[in-house]
Amino acid sequence: MAVVLIQMKLAVLRHSMTGRRAAQMATGALVGLVLAAGLIVLAGRDYPVASLPFDLLGVGFALWTAGWLLGPALFAGGDETLRPEHFSLLSFTPRRLAAGLAGAAFVGVAPLVTLVAFSALVVVTVKAGLGTAATVVGVLAVVLQLVVCVLASRLVTAALGQVMRSKAGAALAAFISAAILAGLHSSWVLSPLVQAALRTGFPDPFSAWVVALPSGWGLVAVRAAGQGHWPTVAAALAGLAVVGVVCWYGWAALLNRRLTTRRASGRPARVASSGWVKGPTTAVAARELRTWSRDLSRFHYLVFALCYAMVFCLLPLAIDAPIFLPWTGAVFALWVAAISANLYGEDGTELWAKMMVPGAERHDVRGRQLAWLLVTAPPTLVLTTAMVILTGEYGLWPWLAALVPALLGGGAGVIVLVSVLRPSPMTDPHRRGGNLLENGTDFAQVLLVLILTATTAAPAYFAVRLGPVWAGPVVGLTGGIALAWALGRFAATRLESSAPELLLQLRTGVSPKRRRPAPALDLERLHLSKPGLGLDKLGLDLAPAGRRAYVIASLTLCWVPLAAQGIVPALMLTTGQVTRSWFLALYLPQHLQWPAIIAMIALGLVLLATGLSIGLYYLARSRRDGIEPDGGP
Repeated sequence: MAVVLIQMKLAVLRHSMTGRRAAQMATGALVGLVLAAGLIVLAGRDYPVASLPFDLLGVGFALWTAGWLLGPALFAGGDETLRPEHFSLLSFTPRRLAAGLAGAAFVGVAPLVTLVAFSALVVVTVKAGLGTAATVVGVLAVVLQLVVCVLASRLVTAALGQVMRSKAGAALAAFISAAILAGLHSSWVLSPLVQAALRTGFPDPFSAWVVALPSGWGLVAVRAAGQGHWPTVAAALAGLAVVGVVCWYGWAALLNRRLTTRRASGRPARVASSGWVKGPTTAVAARELRTWSRDLSRFHYLVFALCYAMVFCLLPLAIDAPIFLPWTGAVFALWVAAISANLYGEDGTELWAKMMVPGAERHDVRGRQLAWLLVTAPPTLVLTTAMVILTGEYGLWPWLAALVPALLGGGAGVIVLVSVLRPSPMTDPHRRGGNLLENGTDFAQVLLVLILTATTAAPAYFAVRLGPVWAGPVVGLTGGIALAWALGRFAATRLESSAPELLLQLRTGVSPKRRRPAPALDLERLHLSKPGLGLDKLGLDLAPAGRRAYVIASLTLCWVPLAAQGIVPALMLTTGQVTRSWFLALYLPQHLQWPAIIAMIALGLVLLATGLSIGLYYLARSRRDGIEPDGGP
């Protein structure tokens, strides 16, 4: 059974290694190997404290295991090359099917890269001179840790697929994914603590917690083997084996539940009267508000935005730097805009109903904008006011009064415009399962809305920076209103003129090309795949490898000089709350600090602009040549 499924997965991977999928897999493998190499380098270095390499590897293994466990919550359900439903009619018991799928789960790039990363355990064992027996134990521990990671990932993915059918489960998954992402984005605040630990070693309680996790049991085994404590070695290795078996049994039970039960994707809707509905625009807004409150996907994303804002702004308190707290509302507004980037893609082919009513497009766009503001503005204002009162930073009111209205207005305009111009087709709501992990996220679309929404606040920022005190709030409020109206009008006009093409794209997943006849209905394209990272939609399949790598690297790294080394220290100098940490400009003489900050912001903008311009150039070229995003004609 396992051999057959492994052969099936190898065949699927072999025949799908073309175009976009091959580029994504190669990019993922390259990034993973770089991270694995970094872990091996950490294991082979010399440190002033003998226990430090083991502690660092313990942290690295814990983070790597967390990526396996929680990655599916961020990247749409993980690897399901072989879906269990494909074998539901065969006479296999759930445990036998789980055993076969478990064998197939070890086939792929991710397990191979993880095996390379975990080999750092063998490197540190040899480097520490613990002996041949400890090296053999290390090899066995590496294999068991890989088994635990893969099976635990399957278990967590299946469990999340069950719990995310309810609001409580959707909120839990949103908190987990938001905490991970926000922690990665603001982990720089912990750099002083890490630097101190590299000099003096980790505190004993922290080291104890690291080895207490299953990801650290391999380290316990090799250190015990080096000291000749074989009962501890046996207990650590047996513990890993037991965890793997428990994960497999739990996965088999959830697999049986998945194949034998079908739960509704949501509660039956109750018809409620809305006394404030006075026309078509408010009727659309009322519909959207019900969607925000009842649709699990929208609710999940809304909780994600709130949790991300809280974690991102609270984490700097670890180094006694409350500088981000007053900006919690602004961060929340930014992320609500980002997760609202695909409003028409989420609705799917329901667009045909609007096409049947003349003039319905304008009312629909305005209603969506109104509903978004009603969902976003009150929490944003409450978070901003509460955090300012909590921190006592009343001197920030010109900045907040300027930037918050600008972000709200700009976000209300950007979301409808991007949703019309660059939708990400999804399965129609009535055909979706209750598992939110099956509904992927187009991260390129999210990133685009983040950039555009933040850009809409630029006039308000410069008004506060360069003008009188009253200029910022006036520019922020008027600019936000103007952007919401102008971008909404443009989106409505675009929707009126291209509704048939948009409907075709939402129905088949194929983007219509200019000066080409509409493609014939292709039954193979009716099954919409999960949205991926989306970089292929920039036409990068036509770009040389070097330019493709530059676009990916520039769009990924531009935030370091732009935000971390530019905007953040600028806010510190503006507010007077200066914490040097890892900010390069703050270590320079006072007369060079602002020039360095401006240079960092300029560098980030150059990377961002050049990366986007190259990608958009190849996108225009692919459309001009009539080439589909996946590289096919």
